[in-house]
Amino acid sequence: MVRIQSHQEQLTHLMNQYFSWSDNYGRLLSAKGLETMEVVANATPLQKAWAAENNLSATLTAEEIILAQIEAFKPEMIYFQDSITFNGSFINQLRRKFPFIKICIGNICAPFTSAQIESFKAFDYFTVCSPFFQQQLRQFGINSVVIPHAFDQRILEKTEKENEWPSVPFIFTGSIIPGDGFHSIRTMVLEQLVRENIPFSFYGNLPDKNRIALLKKQAAYLAATMMDNIGLKIITDCITPIRKGRNHSSFPQQLKVSSKLYKMVKPPLFGLEMFKALSKAEIGFNIHGDCAGDYAANMRLFETTGVGTCLLTDNKSDLKNYFAPDHEIVTYQSAEECIEKVKWLLEHPTELEEIAKRGQQRTLSEHHFENRVDLFYDELIKHL
Repeated sequence: MVRIQSHQEQLTHLMNQYFSWSDNYGRLLSAKGLETMEVVANATPLQKAWAAENNLSATLTAEEIILAQIEAFKPEMIYFQDSITFNGSFINQLRRKFPFIKICIGNICAPFTSAQIESFKAFDYFTVCSPFFQQQLRQFGINSVVIPHAFDQRILEKTEKENEWPSVPFIFTGSIIPGDGFHSIRTMVLEQLVRENIPFSFYGNLPDKNRIALLKKQAAYLAATMMDNIGLKIITDCITPIRKGRNHSSFPQQLKVSSKLYKMVKPPLFGLEMFKALSKAEIGFNIHGDCAGDYAANMRLFETTGVGTCLLTDNKSDLKNYFAPDHEIVTYQSAEECIEKVKWLLEHPTELEEIAKRGQQRTLSEHHFENRVDLFYDELIKHL
C-alpha cells in the first residue's frame, strides 16, 4: 500500500529541494513577525492534498483551490512570484471577492510584451531583479523595487554531504528558449564553444523540434492578438492557452540549434541536484538572456559563486556592484574572449581556486536571502 503524504509533508519535501526561492521569503518574513502562507499553485498533488484536508470537493479546479486557500488564510498582502500566469482579471477578481486584501505585488525578471502591460497594472507594484526591468515598467507608469537574486546558505550543508555527482572542469546548467528577449546570444556563444571543441557539461532544455509545438505557440499568438485588438481582452485573460500568446511580442519562429549541441545536452537539473552538480565543477558558465540588457540579473550569478565554483559570466555595466570582475569572478565580452578565459583558467588551477573562494566569500557575506528580504520588508511596510 502507498500512503499519500499530507499537505505539510509534501510542502516540506518540496521546499527542501531548494528550487528557485524555496521558502525563503515566507520563513524570513515570519521571523520578522508576519504570518505567512506559501502556495505552490502548479504543484497539483500538493494542492489536492490541501483541498482534501479541508473537506473540499476533489473536482475543484486549480484556480478554485487557490481561491479557497485565500479565503481560509485571509491575507492582507499577496505576493505573486509568477505574474505571467496570475495577473489582470484574476487579480481584479481577488480584490472584488476578498476585501481584506490590501496589497497585490507582482514579480518580473523575464521578457514581457506590450500586450501584457495592461494586465500588469492590476498590481500595486512589482519586484524586479535588475534596474533594466524597473526602467521598462516605469515607461508604462508601473512602480517597482529592485531586489536582486540571492543564495540560500542552507544549501551548502546539502551539497557537501551525499554528493555523488562527478567532478567536471566546466558546466552550464540552463536552457535555450526561443523568442524575442530570450536566448539568441546565448545560442551563438554556446555554438561557438562547441565549434572550438571546448569540453563542457550541459544540462538543460533546447528548443523543441516538434513542429506541432511551434504551431501551438503561433496559434496562441494569433488568437491573443486578434482578441486583444478587437476589444475582447477579457476572453484572452480567461483562457490560459490563448493568454500564453501574449508572451510573444512577434510571430513565434523556430530557433535553429546545431545537431552537435543537441547531441551533447543532458536532461535539465533543478533545485538541490542542480546545486550538487554545480558544486563539483571547477568553472560555472553563465550568459544572460537577451532581455537583461546591460545589467547583471540572473540567479546563476549567486548560485555558482554560492556553492564555491568559479563563475565565468558575460560582462555587464553594473556587475561591479556585486563582484570584483576578474578577482571574485571572471568576465568576458565576446565568445572569443570567453573561450580564451576558459582555457586560461583550466591551465591555472591555483588562480582559478582563489577566484572561486573570493567569489563565494562575497556571496555568503552580501548576496544572501536574509539581506534581500530586508529590501522586500522595507518596501512592504511603506505600502502598508
